Amino acid sequence: MSFRLNEWVQPLIALLLIVAIVGASFLVIAPFLVAMLWAIIVVSATWEQFSWLSARLGGRDGLAASLIVGVLMLFILVPLVLASVEFAQQLTRLARLLQQQIESGSWPALPAWLQNLPYAGEWLQTQWAGLQQQDLQVLTPLKGLIAPLAKMMLSMAGSFGAGMLMLLISLLIAGVLYANGETIHRWVLAFSHKVAPNEGVRLLAVAHTTVRGVVNGFIGAAIAQGAFAWFGYALAGVPHALSFGLATCLLSVIPGGPMILALPAIGWLYQHGSIGWAIFVAVWTLFAVGSIDNVVKSLVIGRNSPLPIVLILFGVAGGAMSFGLLGVFLGPILLALVYALLKNWVNSDDKTLKIQS
Repeated sequence: MSFRLNEWVQPLIALLLIVAIVGASFLVIAPFLVAMLWAIIVVSATWEQFSWLSARLGGRDGLAASLIVGVLMLFILVPLVLASVEFAQQLTRLARLLQQQIESGSWPALPAWLQNLPYAGEWLQTQWAGLQQQDLQVLTPLKGLIAPLAKMMLSMAGSFGAGMLMLLISLLIAGVLYANGETIHRWVLAFSHKVAPNEGVRLLAVAHTTVRGVVNGFIGAAIAQGAFAWFGYALAGVPHALSFGLATCLLSVIPGGPMILALPAIGWLYQHGSIGWAIFVAVWTLFAVGSIDNVVKSLVIGRNSPLPIVLILFGVAGGAMSFGLLGVFLGPILLALVYALLKNWVNSDDKTLKIQS
């Protein structure tokens, strides 16, 4: 009896030790898990370009990895850092100007187009007159908003700084993956074969094509949205239409970003009496620019993924709601893998039924 108990205890202790080691390892890499996922997505989507560059450099993967990571930093990280510094300076200047205006009471006249706004125009005139006359009933709530506003700005700056650090770490991890790509690829293939001997390699191919399709879909949608936005702004006579189109391209990854960017242009058109063109820009941005996003993503992702278009839309939207921006990529990948597994399972049952019949 004790001999049989010993046969059970030793494997159980070994299993517990393995679980403890794996759990401790996960705790170690957990802070970098998001950065690792971003690095895997970037490397998977750009592996063909890296392979081409490495071949041109005589197979020197380390040099090719350094060059491609440097290019990614130059075109992604550096502009974001410069934009964040400029944004922080403008917010600080705005907060200082608001404080000076409250203390001095020298407020400019309220623009006529704000005074003539339906429903809100009269209320704005009353509140603006209170500011100019240093009315305590108006100034006290406004002063109370300064501290929470400053706290919110600091929180936003901290989140943005953490995001920049995570992006830098993900690019460095991507460099390591590029430089050791062939070795890691062989190890992943062997691991997938151990886990799923018949379907592991095919599921890896499905995940790779889905990642590439999602990334290309987002890039294609961003370019299309920027072009459509530029056309609408130029047609309406908005100044710096090309700059607005470029900004729309960059902000297209943010839900509602193109519409938020269109608000100043709509306000400018309304202020200059072009009410019809203001309505046109609003409708064009909301429907034409907004809808082209889903159309391009569905077409490009669907061409590179075995998922039906409906499941692609569910994967993008559901992943974004569950995991944020990273979920936009993870959602279609997970659905594609589950779809491939279920399809293979159903097909294997069909083959068995045909053989039996």
